[in-house]
Amino acid sequence: MTEAHVEKASQPPTSVKETVISLLIAFTIALIFRGIVLEPFQIPTGSMAPTLLGAHVRIRDKETGYQWPISPTEFVDGNMENAKPRQQVRDAREPNTDRLLPPFTKDASSGDRIFVLKYNYPYGTPARWDVVVFRNPTNPQVYYIKRLVGLENEELSIVDGDVFVRPFKADRKETPEECWENTDWKIARKPRREQDATWQLIFDSTYEPANPIRDGSRWFTSPWVPSTEKWKVNDTTVYTYDGTGPTSLQWDTKSRPITDLNHYNDTPQLNARKNQPVLRFPIGDLRVSFGVRPKVAGGSAGATIAVNSHEFRGRIEGAKASVEMRPLGDATAPWKTLASKDGVAPLGPDRVTNFEFRHVDQALQLFLDGTLVCEGMYDWTPAQRVEYSTGKPLEEMLSLRVRPVPLSEPSNYTRPEVKIDLSGAAELHRVRLDRDLFYQPVQHVMPQWRDTPCRGSHPTTLAIQQANEFFMMGDNSPASLDARLWGEPDPWVSELIDDHAGVVPRDLIVGKAFCVFFPALSRKWGLIPIPDFGNVRWIW
Repeated sequence: MTEAHVEKASQPPTSVKETVISLLIAFTIALIFRGIVLEPFQIPTGSMAPTLLGAHVRIRDKETGYQWPISPTEFVDGNMENAKPRQQVRDAREPNTDRLLPPFTKDASSGDRIFVLKYNYPYGTPARWDVVVFRNPTNPQVYYIKRLVGLENEELSIVDGDVFVRPFKADRKETPEECWENTDWKIARKPRREQDATWQLIFDSTYEPANPIRDGSRWFTSPWVPSTEKWKVNDTTVYTYDGTGPTSLQWDTKSRPITDLNHYNDTPQLNARKNQPVLRFPIGDLRVSFGVRPKVAGGSAGATIAVNSHEFRGRIEGAKASVEMRPLGDATAPWKTLASKDGVAPLGPDRVTNFEFRHVDQALQLFLDGTLVCEGMYDWTPAQRVEYSTGKPLEEMLSLRVRPVPLSEPSNYTRPEVKIDLSGAAELHRVRLDRDLFYQPVQHVMPQWRDTPCRGSHPTTLAIQQANEFFMMGDNSPASLDARLWGEPDPWVSELIDDHAGVVPRDLIVGKAFCVFFPALSRKWGLIPIPDFGNVRWIW
């Protein structure tokens, strides 16, 4: 018998008592870890879609190959957290082509399962743009998940879909006009990681349909309209220009208006919530991207977004990149350069240069091959943003004498225009347009505040957070019951924690959601649950 065998044979057998004690210790450690450090949750609804998904139906279009989620249409006992296993899909549109799909039946997928880091908030400070889990102040037995946009000791305004903030002062005496004209307001810009995670697709030429002609007639035409006949933009995923001299592609805003449409909401229930017509606001916070390969070396490429009474442009010309702006309506007006950089790699026929121009949160950013080369910012007050985005006087837009409230009416906002410019013959690959988050300034539907501006959307209804109070909104703003629209807090919350409406007290915050560890389950043949492990991801 070897030494190893002797040692093993001499060990006393483990008793039942020791086994039970070991299991109890392990169980206790697990409970403590779950209660103090980390806790799993499952997303019930689509108020954060498409960032996080509750129960949903995932569709893959055979014509384009594009895949996207939509809300369920049928629920168990009418409860929007419990989707029926089989779903009738009737109103879905393919996002890339805006084509109405014929009705079909498909299995529903369950909500994402996430990890929430709990120790962050008892010992740290909540940060703007965190995705957080908290107890709903109006019903503390229910957990909500939203994005934290308003910090403590802060006033917040929602203007043209963006967030403006300033320090809280209890003794302010201002008229509504004076309030939003105050230069203390600053726009709340998203960090790059959060911004990258929240872009939503409007169009991508990669997913153009394989068969755009059916029964002898064309059912799909690219929304990018060429300036000359030398362009080839249909029947191909690579757009080519074989002419000479300057040329452009213009987005077709008549057939494809640029709005805050979220295709997750393409259901009868969400398109007419609470008997209210669906609201789709024009949105000017956009990203234009494409890969460009010119036929000859040098030359220039750029993208222009015309919105808010101004033109915003990003371009590369030779070895110089720049981001610029100028007032809209005077083509002879000089461009104001917000930022520029010399010495960038010129465009060349030997490679595809990935070009990306962003106009978001009152900032212009130009990326080349994934690297930020230029960033310029401009600072407008909420009053300026209202006047520029509507083309109307501030006093008229702040009026409360008419219904619907002017700020809550999408038709009062001007539509954006988007254009891609080239200096000569070139190929364009992966031509894409995305939009930013847009927080809708809607009216209240609750009886006690019916037809008044929602919290944060008007100087008379500012979102105000005092010490240990925070303001939360959902990424899927048209379908999110969030701090904009909450009523009075539950009596228990009001008496013991905080009696202010529309805020989440620090004591009700559970923690920061940081990881989707078990993405939505789907069912194969209606029986076998299959997790979508390809969507395991960090949450930003």
